[in-house]
Amino acid sequence: MDAWLTNLRNDTSHDSALAKVRHAKPLDLTDACFDENGNKIVENQTYDGPGRCNSLYPNHATPNLVAGMPLSNDLLKCQLKPIDARDYKNAFTPQEMMRLRRIFPNGVCDYSKPGVGQRPLRATWLSFGPSPVNLIKAY
Repeated sequence: MDAWLTNLRNDTSHDSALAKVRHAKPLDLTDACFDENGNKIVENQTYDGPGRCNSLYPNHATPNLVAGMPLSNDLLKCQLKPIDARDYKNAFTPQEMMRLRRIFPNGVCDYSKPGVGQRPLRATWLSFGPSPVNLIKAY
């Protein structure tokens, strides 16, 4: 990351900010992992797809991901919706539904909606380094 951001800071071209970010990426920066013998395995990183890295270092879902939260994992507080048995793959007994409603009296997360107070990002990578540099203003 340091090399990438240093390359970006040193770019004096008149290219767009996006082009500068692309050009600044170090050539050896790739998705990769290392096997038990220290051999580098270069392959695209995926959450649960095939690949040697995924078999060596399997991902494990958090309860939020199992409940339907997007992989972006960018919700601090979700909007709630009433519990609906049709939302679940498994059928609940009436006793289980009563228990679920006691545990979540205000409802469960509705991941089809943005989080409470969540706003869209204005941009990405707005600053970096020990003294913040605003990329939008710098370019």
